Amino acid sequence: MRLNNGQLENFITRIKLKRDDMPKFRTQINNLREKLEEKIKNDKRTGLKVTRFIIAGSWKKGTILRPTGEHPIDVDLVLYVEGDENIQGDLKKLHDFVVEYLKEIYPTKDINRDVDAEGNTKSIKITFTGTGLEMDIVPVVPLSSHKEYVVQPQRGGGGKKYITSVTKQLDFAQGRRSKNSSYTAIVRAIKWWRNYKELKPVDDESGISSFAIELIAAHLEITKGCAQSIEDGLLRFFKFVSDPGFPVITFKDAIGKVPSYDTPIFVSDPTNNENNAAKKLDDKIWKEVVAEANDAFESLCIAQSKNFEGETIEEWNRVFGSSFNIEPTE
Repeated sequence: MRLNNGQLENFITRIKLKRDDMPKFRTQINNLREKLEEKIKNDKRTGLKVTRFIIAGSWKKGTILRPTGEHPIDVDLVLYVEGDENIQGDLKKLHDFVVEYLKEIYPTKDINRDVDAEGNTKSIKITFTGTGLEMDIVPVVPLSSHKEYVVQPQRGGGGKKYITSVTKQLDFAQGRRSKNSSYTAIVRAIKWWRNYKELKPVDDESGISSFAIELIAAHLEITKGCAQSIEDGLLRFFKFVSDPGFPVITFKDAIGKVPSYDTPIFVSDPTNNENNAAKKLDDKIWKEVVAEANDAFESLCIAQSKNFEGETIEEWNRVFGSSFNIEPTE
């Protein structure tokens, strides 16, 4: 039997961040926002300085999941750093500046800086006590040659950098949400499946990123039309990923062209086709993703052929785990 949107929304309600839990996270985010606004307003230094910031990531895109033991709430904080034309070529100096800047705002808080064996900064985080909220700090340097575009160090370290637009990425996500009210539910469910199947990138290990999932789902919405239901959107995603001949995904409004690449697939950043959102994937994990997607597609097709709700739910449990539940929440 098929499951309707009302039933599947009950599942989505269970896996997304609960409305009652949002205020405690929002309070900490707003506190940081206020500190940054005050710091930027009163900063009299010359040379390097933070000129603006944006809250981004799944929190802003409306696809955030509830926290679990292995997957805490994380929010991207993008800091725009200006004042030195050469800073985009000196990532160590950029990261050093950001760490010291954050210490000025939070002198009593540990600023967590993860580095690789060569000493390159992999990530900068602020972890808030009480809630466990992790704020991922993303420093960027605005480009004078491309309005709204920035140079951003590669997430996870490695010393690489690329050109993108944070504001245009957020506008792109908002555009998908406005065209299909089920889009965020579809993305949330796929991200939950990815986590349940342990296909998420962790540290330097391979995996399929949330950004890649969002963009594959968006590509399907753009090229094949809005999914008629959450169930149809999930089936379409799993079939697309598991079919042989996965295409190179690009977006027509993005700058740049797809370069040569050594990853099993290429999913372009919607603002710059030179950037691969699937760069964390290697052949081994991609084969696992394909196999799990094929299993999910077959399971959901079998679920549709069942005549009883209990048998249908058993197939959905194969895909999403025992947390899958379509009963209304209290």
